[in-house]
Amino acid sequence: MATHDIRTEERDSLARFLGWFSIGLGMAELLAPRAIRKTIGGGDTRVIRLMGARELGHGAGILVRPRPTGFVWSRVAGDALDVGALAVVARHGRKRTFAAMAQLLPIAAADVIEARHLSKRQGRPESGKRIVKAVTIAKPRHEVEQAWQDARELREKVDARGAKVSFREAPGGRGTELAVELVHDPPAGELGALYEKLSGNDLAIQLADDLRRFKARIETGEVMRSDSTPDGHLLAEHLRQRAAQPLEEVQA
Repeated sequence: MATHDIRTEERDSLARFLGWFSIGLGMAELLAPRAIRKTIGGGDTRVIRLMGARELGHGAGILVRPRPTGFVWSRVAGDALDVGALAVVARHGRKRTFAAMAQLLPIAAADVIEARHLSKRQGRPESGKRIVKAVTIAKPRHEVEQAWQDARELREKVDARGAKVSFREAPGGRGTELAVELVHDPPAGELGALYEKLSGNDLAIQLADDLRRFKARIETGEVMRSDSTPDGHLLAEHLRQRAAQPLEEVQA
């Protein structure tokens, strides 16, 4: 089955990285301040926890906003505070502290680069993510269009999302390409999108499953099912699967 998926959004990959980096660092500083103190060669655990809370605020702000200019600049200010704090500890000549400062500098440089980049962006930011799901169906266009009109439940579901549906001849005479395009804008931005994935409610995955079932019905007249997959093959179910475990040896 030929499919393709296009996802675009305004928030670039560097901003996303910095957001998740802040979340990870903030969690480490809040939950394991003694380990952080040991890593950097000193410091007050209470101050480290405060830094962790600050990092979590930075990360959440970056991941929630479509164009997080202010929050990235706040990371730049936080980097300056971190360098100052490490400089105080470094007065005792601890090698670990100098190593921590060396590791901080590349991240600080990335913060400055991203903050300047975002500051140059003009116009109103787009908060949603453009998603295009397409499937190639081995049937003539008029049959696919008629089947889409008959699939009332799926059609209403797609219309409720404000999606656009298009049909075109597939290259090489392979049938018809059905494409569904929509803008997905979950609450809380990247954090909301992560929650949807972990809970099995990812909109793009649900749409892919819907199109797979639609294709199967048109081409074969039925959706392949089994006892383990009564609703057919669903990508969303993959998110809930656990890693395979070896069978326990039978005790004699």
